Amino acid sequence: MKKTIVIPTDFTVQSLSILKAVLGQNESQLQYDVILLHGHSLGDSIRDLLFFSKPQQIAALMNTEFEEAYEVIRNKYDSQISSLRIDLFTGYNLSAFNTYLEANRVDLIFTSNRKPKLGHKNSFDLSHFINKCRINAVVIETVSRQSVPERGKIAEVFVNQVSVG
Repeated sequence: MKKTIVIPTDFTVQSLSILKAVLGQNESQLQYDVILLHGHSLGDSIRDLLFFSKPQQIAALMNTEFEEAYEVIRNKYDSQISSLRIDLFTGYNLSAFNTYLEANRVDLIFTSNRKPKLGHKNSFDLSHFINKCRINAVVIETVSRQSVPERGKIAEVFVNQVSVG
């Protein structure tokens, strides 16, 4: 059986720990279509709208640590991942968010208890939409260890403890 899930991302390694928790607790060997979703405001400028490109914007938001952790998870859980993609939600209201979820046939949303670190001026937090949307949202409790020497690095994918709330 295949399920489509959405996980909000802020392009930090910590946001990938949610994906790790979901795939690590998969006892029934489900296949997942995973969408790592980031909220991005387009702005009002005609120039911005004409030259907007999702792939270019995603590439600008990504960093080396995130890319490496993304590939590690993709390789480690390859048998459970049917597809794994990063997307931008550019809507402005709950109706647009519900339409996005419906169009992508999303079954579940997994989110974290931590506040996202939005590193770009046009980024926004999706939690407002997630809390009010039609799809069930599961909160993953993330607990960071204080003694991780390589904080913010790929090592966090392996050491962070998470639990389904």
